Amino acid sequence: MKEKLQYMFFSMTHPFDGFYEIRFRDKGSLVLAWLVLIIYGVMKCAREQYTGFILNLNDLRSLNSVSVFMSSVVIVILFCISNWSVTTLFGGKGNMRGIFTIVCYSLIPLIISDLVVTLLSNFIILDESMLLYMLEGIGIVWFVFLIVSGLCVAHEYGLFQNLASIFVTFIAAILIVFLVVLFLTLEEKMFTFIVDVAKEITRSH
Repeated sequence: MKEKLQYMFFSMTHPFDGFYEIRFRDKGSLVLAWLVLIIYGVMKCAREQYTGFILNLNDLRSLNSVSVFMSSVVIVILFCISNWSVTTLFGGKGNMRGIFTIVCYSLIPLIISDLVVTLLSNFIILDESMLLYMLEGIGIVWFVFLIVSGLCVAHEYGLFQNLASIFVTFIAAILIVFLVVLFLTLEEKMFTFIVDVAKEITRSH
């Protein structure tokens, strides 16, 4: 576990080498990946609630931490499922475990930037807010670089093929959400129909 933890942080600064070791030499850890994902969800909740009042535009009275946590985690899992589905059709070599591990490891820069921005936002004035936005931007760029590099290694894609697969992944994720919502809506209507029919039968007797 210590070695896998070292490779997780090694991948932050050497993504091609680090993710290669994770993908082909089993240096990744699902336990660590899940732990990072949970920390990411918790950090999103903290960011929403504890950002300094100068920059915090959220209505804290109506803030639902469970909803924020679940939405953050589900979006990551949905991306992994969508990417695996798309790349399977287009000759990608990555498996679900590898994709999930790489994506979760790539979240570390976002966790760091959220932590730093949340803490510093309580000690700065409005004129200094551009510094925090810059730090947040660095975290996002770092995250994008890691996830693009990691998926290139996982699927053995070239850059443009990988970018195309990520674009299609977002489309697939939207379609999955649409189908899930459609299924739940139809299920609810079917349940309501069955209940109404049962009530009519009961009344007729």
